[in-house]
Amino acid sequence: MQKTTGASLKEVGNKAKMTKVTAYCRVSTDSLDQKNSLANQEQFFCEYISTHDGWQYMPMYVDEGLSGTSTRRRDGFNKMMSDAHAGIFELILTKEVSRFSRNTMDTLKYTRELKEIGVGVIFINDNIDTRESTDEFRLTIMASCAQEEARKISERVKWGQKRSMENGVIFGQKTLGYRRISKDKLEIIPREAETVRKIFSEYIGGKGLNIIAQELEKDSTPTAYGKKTWDATAIMRILKNEKYCGDLVQKKFITTDFLTHKTKRNKGEEELVTLRDLLPAIIPRETFEQARAELTRRAKKSNTRYTNRYAFSGKLKCPLCDSVLVSRSTKKQKRWLCASAIKKECNAKMLPQKIIEAKFLKILATLCNDLQPYERITSDILQAILTTPIHTNEQKIKKIKSRLDYLIELRIDGEITKQELIEKRKVCDDQISALKNLPKQTSITDITAIKNRISDIISANVFSEEVAKELMDIVVITI
Repeated sequence: MQKTTGASLKEVGNKAKMTKVTAYCRVSTDSLDQKNSLANQEQFFCEYISTHDGWQYMPMYVDEGLSGTSTRRRDGFNKMMSDAHAGIFELILTKEVSRFSRNTMDTLKYTRELKEIGVGVIFINDNIDTRESTDEFRLTIMASCAQEEARKISERVKWGQKRSMENGVIFGQKTLGYRRISKDKLEIIPREAETVRKIFSEYIGGKGLNIIAQELEKDSTPTAYGKKTWDATAIMRILKNEKYCGDLVQKKFITTDFLTHKTKRNKGEEELVTLRDLLPAIIPRETFEQARAELTRRAKKSNTRYTNRYAFSGKLKCPLCDSVLVSRSTKKQKRWLCASAIKKECNAKMLPQKIIEAKFLKILATLCNDLQPYERITSDILQAILTTPIHTNEQKIKKIKSRLDYLIELRIDGEITKQELIEKRKVCDDQISALKNLPKQTSITDITAIKNRISDIISANVFSEEVAKELMDIVVITI
C-alpha cells in the first residue's frame, strides 16, 4: 500500500475545501465599447479569483443592453439564480450594487434568497459581503442610492428624447409606406404607399375595417413587416396615423414607472410633440381629415353591435318589435332580417335589398323633383370651378421657398450646421418637386363623369351606397 506524504495530504485537503465562485456583470447598452468592457471585466474577475486561495472560477453570467431596474428580461441574471438553487456555485462576485440591481427591493430580495441557500454575494467596489450579517444595512443604503440614480437617469433620458422629438428625430417602429433613411427623415416606398392610399380610399368609400382587412389578406398584400395577415386594428391604426398626411406626432405612449418600464397611452398626462408638414405625405391632408371624420361618424353609430358595413347597416327598424334588421346575404341576393326574428322572438319576414333600394329611390325622386331646373346650372358651375387653374400649390411652393431662405439665414448666422442645412434643404426640395408634379386642373373626362353622377343622383336613376349613407338615419319598415 502506497504511503501518502504530508504535502500531498495538505493538497487534497485544500482541493476539498475549494469554493466555487462565479461573477455577474451587466452593461446598460450593447455598444461595441461595452462589449469590449465585458471581455475586460471577465479578465478582471478571473484574475481576482486566482489571487484567492481555495476559490475555483466558474463561468460568469452576463446581461448586455438591459436596464438594471427590473429582472424580468435579464436572462443572464435569471439563469444565475436558477443555477444558484441547483448548487452550481457558492459565491457571486459583482463590481458594485448598481450592476447587480438598481431596484432596492430586488437587491434585498435576491441577496436574502441567495443567503438562505448558502450563496453569498460580494460587491467589490462597495466593500460589501452579504455573508456578513452587519453588511445588510450598508447594502440597503447603497441599493437605495443605485435606485435614485436610476430615477435620475430615467428623467434625463426622457428629457433628451423629448428634445430630440422637438428637433424632428423620429422614434417608434416601422411604418407601412415609409423607410427610414436617417434619424429624422423618411422616404416613401411607392408600392406600400399604394396600399395606404387604397385603405383610405376604400374606408372613405364605405367599406368597413374588417372587410378591408379581409380583402388585403385575399390579395396577399404584405404589411410593413412583410406578413400577409391583416385585422381591423391594423387598418384602424393606419387611418389614425398622422404621418400619412405629413405630420409627426410623438409621445402617444409614456412610461409610467422607471422601475417596471410599463407604458400606457398618453391621455393628457404629458404634452404631445407635434410637428406639422415635416414628412413626405402619402395622402392629402383633406383625405386624412375625411377619414378621421368618417371614423368619428361611425363611432357615434356604434352604440349597437351592428357595423357600418352597408348603407342600411344599423338603420333599418323592424315594424313589429323595433329591433334592428341585420344582413343575411347570399351569393344570389342581399336580404335583411329582424335581429329578434333570428332568436325566434319576432315573426317578421326576410326583406330583399332590392325592395328597400326601390323604395329609397322613389322617396329620393320625390325629394329631388324641385331640383331638376338647377341641374344644368349646377353642372355649369362645377365645370367652371374644375377647369379653373388651382393656385394653392403655387402658394405652398412659395411658402416652402420662404422657409428655405430662413434656413439659409440661420446658417449664415451660425444657428445651424452645414449638415443640418443640407438635410433640411433636401426636405424642402422634395416637397417642392412633389407639389410641381401635382395636376393643376381636372380633365374633361373627369368633369363629364362627375356631371353624369350628379345627374343620376338628382334624377334618382341609380342607387348609391354613399348617398344612402349620407341621407338616411333611421328607416322603419312598413311593407
